[in-house]
Amino acid sequence: MTVFDSARRAPRIAVAAAVAAGLLMGAAACGQGEPEPEPGSSAPVLGVDNDRVQLLEGTPASVAGQAEAEAVELRLTGYEDGSEPAVVISAQPRGGEATEYTLRLGDHLEAGGSSWRVSEIGISGSQAQPASVTLTREPA
Repeated sequence: MTVFDSARRAPRIAVAAAVAAGLLMGAAACGQGEPEPEPGSSAPVLGVDNDRVQLLEGTPASVAGQAEAEAVELRLTGYEDGSEPAVVISAQPRGGEATEYTLRLGDHLEAGGSSWRVSEIGISGSQAQPASVTLTREPA
């Protein structure tokens, strides 16, 4: 009888070991954090990435050209909803005064020695989700 009891325990031990190994691998994967985006992938949720800038309402981002003196702080200060939505962007050069621009999809903004095209506008009807705009640098 001992032969039959040990024969039944072996598969149960193997299954338990496989489940434990799977749990350990899952826990190790969770502890590693979020994977880093690949270079050249889509723009981050907020900020400047190569030739794209994504602004959330009230959060500034700085763009610069060849010279650091050309740096301009951009801030999404408002929006207009409707059939043709628009955003209001404040552009403040270093040491200068801010100028506001009302831009629609496809419009251009000159900042930091470059031309930036409004490529996306995101407007939400709730206070929890702020408006956003994505600007794409036009090739020189």
